[in-house]
Amino acid sequence: MPRRLQIEFSQVVQAAADITGKELTAQELWDLFNREYINPRMPYVYRSHQLAASTDGADSERLTLQIENAGRLETWLGQGSGPIDAMVNAIALPFDVLSYEEHSRGQGSAANAVSYIEITTRSRRTLFGVGMHPNIITASLLAIVSAVNRAIAQGALPGRVESVRTGT
Repeated sequence: MPRRLQIEFSQVVQAAADITGKELTAQELWDLFNREYINPRMPYVYRSHQLAASTDGADSERLTLQIENAGRLETWLGQGSGPIDAMVNAIALPFDVLSYEEHSRGQGSAANAVSYIEITTRSRRTLFGVGMHPNIITASLLAIVSAVNRAIAQGALPGRVESVRTGT
């Protein structure tokens, strides 16, 4: 886990320990991490994506996402230098990606990929998101959704997105 994420998560752990008044077990720490970073929270839930290389010679990627937005399935479109850039463009909220790290959880070709995305908002609030999936691209997209949902929940990003999307 990136060092800055460790620091961020330690604040979450401290708040939970203050509420319970006891030291948390390893399982309780994992459950807390899972709830805070990995499990999808409203308003956005990743459902699926398609990624294609641009055919215009621009050396970019086109991303089509199926996202559940507060219970409604939407199609989001983005283009960028890679999947992360395309996802940021598809979300169209005022944030930037500060850092990205990944590693495997397990061994072999069936291991889960874990992606860590650190974002910053216009107000210079930084937050992490974490995604875990066998597909590294999907793990990265899940991490972005996690970070955006956390930023919205903490009031660091607007909760309503005004961008080009198509409902399905």
